[in-house]
Amino acid sequence: MRRVESRRGSLPHVLITFDAIDAIDANDGAPRRAAMPVKEIDLDDVSREQLGALEAELGYTKQTLQATTEQLEASNEELQAANEELLASNEELQSTNEELQSVNEELYSVNAEYQRKIADLTELGNDMENLLSSTDIGTIFLDRELKIRKFTPQIAESFNLLLQDVGRPIETFTYAVDHPELTADLKRVLATGERVERELRDRHGRSFFLRILPYRAKGTIAGVVLTLIDVSGLKAAEDALFHERYLLNSLLRSVPDAIYFKDARGRFIRTNNAMAERLGLSDPGEAAGKTGFELPGYEAALAVHKQDEVVLRTGEAQHYKLEKRVRQDGVVEWDLVTRLPLIDAARHIVGIIGIFRSVTAQKRSEEQIKDAVRRRDEFLAMLSHELRNPLGAIVHATALLKEDCSAPSGASGIDEKVVQILERQSAQMARLLDDLLEASRVTQNKIELRKRVLDLGSVVKDAADAVKNLMDTRGVDFAVIVDPEPIWVEGDPARLQQVHVNLLNNAAKYTSRGGHVTLEAKRVDGHAVVRVKDDGVGIPKEMLDTVFELFVQSSRTLDRSAGGLGVGLTLVRGLVEKHGGTVSARSEGEGKGCEFEVRLPISEPPSEQEAARGSLLGKLPRRSRVVVVEDNDDGREALCALLTRAGFECHSANHGISGIELMDEVLPHVAIVDIGLPGIDGLEFARRVREKPQHKNVYLIALTGYGQQGDRERARGAGFDEHIVKPVDLGTLKRLLAEGEPVTGESGA
Repeated sequence: MRRVESRRGSLPHVLITFDAIDAIDANDGAPRRAAMPVKEIDLDDVSREQLGALEAELGYTKQTLQATTEQLEASNEELQAANEELLASNEELQSTNEELQSVNEELYSVNAEYQRKIADLTELGNDMENLLSSTDIGTIFLDRELKIRKFTPQIAESFNLLLQDVGRPIETFTYAVDHPELTADLKRVLATGERVERELRDRHGRSFFLRILPYRAKGTIAGVVLTLIDVSGLKAAEDALFHERYLLNSLLRSVPDAIYFKDARGRFIRTNNAMAERLGLSDPGEAAGKTGFELPGYEAALAVHKQDEVVLRTGEAQHYKLEKRVRQDGVVEWDLVTRLPLIDAARHIVGIIGIFRSVTAQKRSEEQIKDAVRRRDEFLAMLSHELRNPLGAIVHATALLKEDCSAPSGASGIDEKVVQILERQSAQMARLLDDLLEASRVTQNKIELRKRVLDLGSVVKDAADAVKNLMDTRGVDFAVIVDPEPIWVEGDPARLQQVHVNLLNNAAKYTSRGGHVTLEAKRVDGHAVVRVKDDGVGIPKEMLDTVFELFVQSSRTLDRSAGGLGVGLTLVRGLVEKHGGTVSARSEGEGKGCEFEVRLPISEPPSEQEAARGSLLGKLPRRSRVVVVEDNDDGREALCALLTRAGFECHSANHGISGIELMDEVLPHVAIVDIGLPGIDGLEFARRVREKPQHKNVYLIALTGYGQQGDRERARGAGFDEHIVKPVDLGTLKRLLAEGEPVTGESGA
């Protein structure tokens, strides 16, 4: 509505028009305008009262229209919200439709999978049908009532079955196999689930292997499965192999060799009694199927396994291979071993066979022969050494005497000490030769005894007196304990004294200065017993059984300070046994002393006195300083006397360490050094001297009783310029010194 004012005369002219009225479209809820008639009112004709009423009515109408408009707008908003809800519902319906389409696709996939599984099951069913039809194993499937569900053609003959028999109880049929307890076995398997296996025969004499197993479905026993396998061929083959197996078993039992068979994985297939014993088994069958690590004697089995692996890996046989074996008790044994690979028809290695033949006795005999040869060679070396010492002293003393005899008249004076050297060393050589001859006579049983009844105590005392000086010289505390009552024995007094002297000498040689030796003679249990006990170097336990053998010595060092030929105890044993007695040795080991005991009708073995060492004698070039390092007093003094008379300045020492100190003090041009020295041996002496610059030009001569090529090479390697063997030829010594070209200045010049 619009208000139009105009003036016509004095009164305004009002034109009121109604253009349109807003309305709501019922279809879409949108406002629209409705056409209204236009009416003109002439205000001149209308009174003021009417105009006010009209204005009031117009205001009310305006408010009403405004309220109506607001209601229409609110309705329009509600319609818009409803429209939005409808749009959301439509979207949800579309989403639900998509989900239904997806589910429909999944159902199609599941259906296709089921179709594939049905095809697989059909194929599997066909495979099972063909398998059951083609297999040689007769099979019957029974339900819980032991009614036939399915069977294979191979078992139909044995149970007289036809296709229409499916569903009938098995117990209503007769069968050709000899097994009356079949129904009971079927029911037991059905009740307990435990399998039943038996070997049967049918009426035709054929052999079958029957096996009854539970048929399990969904975790429960839903029936049983009965299988029947024709093993007639296998039984025939087993019978054919029985004789061969019997022969093989007889061979394995009777052969003393240890024999075993292994597969390619190293597991034992079979062993004989001898091999089982080596493996620590009482029954050979215990080794079957086991490796060496699963057996009690796994250490021995492991040693076998290592060699077996070589044969299995390479396929190369080992023929008569000598192998060392240590038993569980520590005893060493030897075997001659043959290992052969087992090869199948395809030339594949499927196992190994091993044969162990004990050659311990032969090996020990061989070692005894080698040991005898070794002892012989050592004896010859010892004999050479022991004879060269006194011979060297005799040669040097003789040279001194010769020079005294050739001296101008009145200048000659035979030194009594030189004569004593000759006498002492000659006696030593005589004793050595006597021991050799006595040992030879004893071993050949050619020694003669002049027996008579005598007091063993007197013989023991005489022997003690004979060695008293030796004990004092070596600084050994010597005690003698003899029964005051006579100890009567029948024997050769000279031989019995020889036995005791040898034992006492042996104790003195192996007892260090300040040690103790005890000689005791008394009656014990009706026997005459003589014991010689010392606290010296002792005897290794492994040598107690061989210490009485020829040429065996319990302690052998390079210095040969104990001396001897290794025949004394052999001579003792021989003489004691000739008198009908026994001799034994006891020792707790090295460094714990030892005890020799003689039980009689007679007495103990003799031992040699310590061999003296020789020295050099002869004229040497003048104007040179010479150091002699020698532990043999006679040899050292004789050699120094020789060098002094030759015009040289001679200095000497009897010990390796003191010899080096003397070298540092004197600075000699020539040093003559014995290889066998106390303290440090001559080889170490030479090494230490060569390390010092002041001795770089000293001429070192090795002096020894050992003259083999190896001894010479060791001397050269230690730093010696020359190696000479006792006794030394004086011309040779002079030539060596001339070649050494000693000078008159300091040795280090």
